[in-house]
Amino acid sequence: MNTSFPVTPSEVVPLTIHEFTSDLDLSRSPSLDDACQRFLNDANRALVWLIRVQALQTWCTRPDMKLWLHNAETNRQSACEAAASFTLNEAWEFDAADFRAAVESLLARRLLH
Repeated sequence: MNTSFPVTPSEVVPLTIHEFTSDLDLSRSPSLDDACQRFLNDANRALVWLIRVQALQTWCTRPDMKLWLHNAETNRQSACEAAASFTLNEAWEFDAADFRAAVESLLARRLLH
């Protein structure tokens, strides 16, 4: 795989849910070494993974999200799934309100199935 180096937030490519969430531990900040171990043949994909993890961790630590995420494990799982492909804003983060809406949409679809 040859992922392009993301120069701007809009160039951060989506990852599959499995690529992003496999053995994901949000309680610690992963190193570049950790990321490169996930993507041995694609350093840029490792960088994309790190950027997405950082964006998710930043979103999760917002005071309004901490309580919401704490109330249901499915919220955290859905947030991780959404983070695999959600668009980043100019600050290399997920827009808080839009991202939460995407997570809630995932949760709603789960309830319907």
